[in-house]
Amino acid sequence: MVSRNVARNSSWLGVLAVGASLGAVSAAVQKSRHREVDQGDSVGRKNELWWVPPIFPSLGVSKLKQSACEGASPSQLASAQHTRMSTGFGGVIKNEPKDHPWIATSPAAPSSLLPEERIITFLVANAAAGKVEDVKRDWSFLPSHMHAAGMEALLQNHLLVGFPRTINAIAAVHQVGVEGSDWKEEPRAGPEFWRNRGEEALEAVYGAKYQRLRNRMESLHPVLNSIMAEHAYGRVISREGALSLRMRELCVVAVLTGQDVPPQLQSHLYGARNVGATHAEIAAVVEQTALPWGEAAQAQASSTLSDFLEDVRVNLRQTESGGTGGEVQRRSKM
Repeated sequence: MVSRNVARNSSWLGVLAVGASLGAVSAAVQKSRHREVDQGDSVGRKNELWWVPPIFPSLGVSKLKQSACEGASPSQLASAQHTRMSTGFGGVIKNEPKDHPWIATSPAAPSSLLPEERIITFLVANAAAGKVEDVKRDWSFLPSHMHAAGMEALLQNHLLVGFPRTINAIAAVHQVGVEGSDWKEEPRAGPEFWRNRGEEALEAVYGAKYQRLRNRMESLHPVLNSIMAEHAYGRVISREGALSLRMRELCVVAVLTGQDVPPQLQSHLYGARNVGATHAEIAAVVEQTALPWGEAAQAQASSTLSDFLEDVRVNLRQTESGGTGGEVQRRSKM
């Protein structure tokens, strides 16, 4: 009996010791959090600010929050409140897409281009421009059920702006929080499958110009031609599920408007139309160019859009009058 009591007392002493250790760890962590708040880093460490020990997470939550807020300035408290509203616990998005500040300030878009789709076009443009903080903001307005689509859009950015900015943007959204896993790797099918699938997507995007494009790419560099079909369009742009080909092309337009590449932008204005985007949707994406890229880029993109729409009008008139159609020759500046 004595030995049993000694063992029981020893167990309780062990529990008390663990509790004391957790208290010490919690105090140390909160002291560290005070320093972060004092340094104005509450937004950058939003997932750490409300840290709760993984053991017994229901214990002491209110005290931890109270401790973290003590000594913080009103602006820091407001920032922390915005963080909780934006991401909640575990990265759950709370903002409404329609409340994104750029939706209020950019030109009106047709109702067929949903607010969350517009946010994805903002997202890829800011990622391409290297504006990591704007990427985080955009992601905080993207509903969790659209995260897979957002990840697909960011993934394809590497085809247009390279790996560094794509990596930085994807890392940034992971800091905010990514829900689901639909965006992960497809079952490996092999180069022949990707090449065939890529050729189908290329033909859908480029239509009657498909063979001309392939011939030109082959003459520029055969390997570039193969990479375009097999990797760019086969393994990336043709990935099934979260992001439609229509949205992929609108995202390409949003990125190219700031790249000073009018010929490629012109091609993808047609490409977006070929895969289901309306002229009004295409125009809406182009007319928001100034937000991520600036006024000079906006002027150039609007000029390219104007040429595209004029070509469409001319082709339509020729078709209605029984003519053969065909694009108007590009202006000399193109």
